[in-house]
Amino acid sequence: MAKGIIKRFDFRKGFGFIVDDESGADFFFHKSAWNGNGPIRLGLAVEFVGKDSEKGPQADSVSPVDGDKSSKNKPKAQSTNPAKPASLEDRIATLESSVATWKVLSLVALAGVIVLGITIFL
Repeated sequence: MAKGIIKRFDFRKGFGFIVDDESGADFFFHKSAWNGNGPIRLGLAVEFVGKDSEKGPQADSVSPVDGDKSSKNKPKAQSTNPAKPASLEDRIATLESSVATWKVLSLVALAGVIVLGITIFL
C-alpha cells in the first residue's frame, strides 16, 4: 500500500486528491473509496492502493494511517476552541448564508439608489 497526505477534498462533490509520499503524484479518490471511521480531513496521512484509470492515477481503499500525530502537513485550526472545531460543512453553510444576506442587502441598496435617482430627476 502506498502512503500519502490528503491534499484537497470537496465535501459537496465527494471527491479529493491525495499526494503520494514517494512520487509526489496526485491521486484522485472518491468518498466511496474511504475506509476510515472518522471524517476526511485535509492533511490527514492515509494509506491507499494506487491504480491507473482512464482519467489518470486513482486511489482505492483509502484508510487513515493509525497514530497520525504529524502536524507539519495538517492545516492550522481557525477555531480558538480546540474542543469543538466547526466542521467544513458548517462553515460552508455559514458562508452560503452570508452570501444570501449580501445578495438581499445589495438588492435593497440598488432599490434605494433607484428611488433616490427618481426623486432627484423628478
